[in-house]
Amino acid sequence: MPLTYKKIQFEIKEISLDIIYSQEVVPGVLAHIKLTLLPMALYFGFYVTCAFTDVFIQNIWLGLGLISLAFWTFLTIFVSGYRSLFSMLPADAFDKYEILKLYKKKVIIYYSIWLCFIVMGGLVSVFTMLNILPLVAMTLLSTIILSLLFHLDISRYQISSLFGALSAVKESISDD
Repeated sequence: MPLTYKKIQFEIKEISLDIIYSQEVVPGVLAHIKLTLLPMALYFGFYVTCAFTDVFIQNIWLGLGLISLAFWTFLTIFVSGYRSLFSMLPADAFDKYEILKLYKKKVIIYYSIWLCFIVMGGLVSVFTMLNILPLVAMTLLSTIILSLLFHLDISRYQISSLFGALSAVKESISDD
């Protein structure tokens, strides 16, 4: 069944009310980094492997390593912020609401594509004389491009989501 703007508005209103009146337990500080552990492990696995290849330039390797640590720290904090918002929802929310199912499906698709780019960049880095540069470039560019495409993809739902959230706030204020 196609998702209509009216259905999105209704579901976002219900989701917003679930968040407003959430009784969920506040997760631990490190609970939201799970999504970045696999890509980070892949990235740094290839990164370390590049040090044992034929072409190894220590200054570039160390410099890009410092930039990589800053990049992954920022990315982990960014993803953690989004995850903490969804932790306020009841456990069955992703089964109950079509819009969340759609978002989850889109996140899985974009996440999988992102992992493929990291692996491709790592393989090119390990098996060519370019060493660490393809890994860093492909990871950075794919992160930026895929995040822009993802936001462009979900932007179709944002206006009706805004109206749904506003009606939930209005309802919550009138209840108090």
